[in-house]
Amino acid sequence: MRKLAILGAGIFGDRRERELFEPAGYQADYYECDDPMDLAASLTDIVGLIVNLEQVTDALLDRLPGLKAIGRYGVGVDNIDLEAASRRRIPVINVPDYCVDEVAEHAVSFIFAVNRKLPTATSLPRKGDWGKVQALKPIRAIKETTLGVVGTGRIGMKVIEMLAPFGCKILIHDPYLARAELPRNAEMTGFDELLAQSDIITIHCPLTEQTRRMFCADTFARMLKQPAIINVSRGPIIDEGDLLAALDEGVVSFAALDVMETEPPQRDHPLLQHPKAIVTGHAAWYSEQSENRLRDLLAMRIIDCLEGRPVPSIVNKIQ
Repeated sequence: MRKLAILGAGIFGDRRERELFEPAGYQADYYECDDPMDLAASLTDIVGLIVNLEQVTDALLDRLPGLKAIGRYGVGVDNIDLEAASRRRIPVINVPDYCVDEVAEHAVSFIFAVNRKLPTATSLPRKGDWGKVQALKPIRAIKETTLGVVGTGRIGMKVIEMLAPFGCKILIHDPYLARAELPRNAEMTGFDELLAQSDIITIHCPLTEQTRRMFCADTFARMLKQPAIINVSRGPIIDEGDLLAALDEGVVSFAALDVMETEPPQRDHPLLQHPKAIVTGHAAWYSEQSENRLRDLLAMRIIDCLEGRPVPSIVNKIQ
């Protein structure tokens, strides 16, 4: 049987992938490690590699001469050296369609939580302050707010679809969006206009060199309405030091984050304790259904790739 290595599947707790790989003639072995290079000597004969957040580097690929396909649990592939894989004609496969609803629901939950100031509202009764809405002012009806959406892939579009019926004004910035069927209360705009007009900004773009620290001190300085910031995309899109300063200075009214610059963050990270922040532990993707969908789709796409069948989500260019 041809061999595959599966890294980082410990978050799932079982061996579901084997039910698909073994009948197709592949032996799937599971590993846990911080650095895949520590395992390289054991992986020299694999034809397929599946990773979660582990780094797939040029040096690692040098040690895997028989590798024919790389799979990534999830959407983002910033932990994989795509140029190195392309140079070796190794397809990199992700699963961009497994958790669209879940991540969009998480973002929308954040939107309502920050708009209704739920972290502050739930803390007041614990301090004996019942019915004292003065501490929550101002709260505006959601239909009177302006929502800025940065990035309109599957998840960004799903957020727009979910929020449109509530009647809020929706501003969209995505330089790669040429044409789209948008709700009547949604419009495309420039980045500076979105920063200036939005009451809440939700981020749904991939991590690239162009988007890394896209939200930083300079960006926050261009925000005129002290908006709340939501990020369910990738942590390094926001400069966390600058965000902390913006929260402390009132330039940003609130932050709701499912992702951090370094994951997991240190337990004493100031954002985890900040009164104007909600942080969840990279959990937006999860439901029982999305976990199974992720694992099954990736396994089937790896098999299809290795067997020469078309795959809908190869992210790198193979010459």
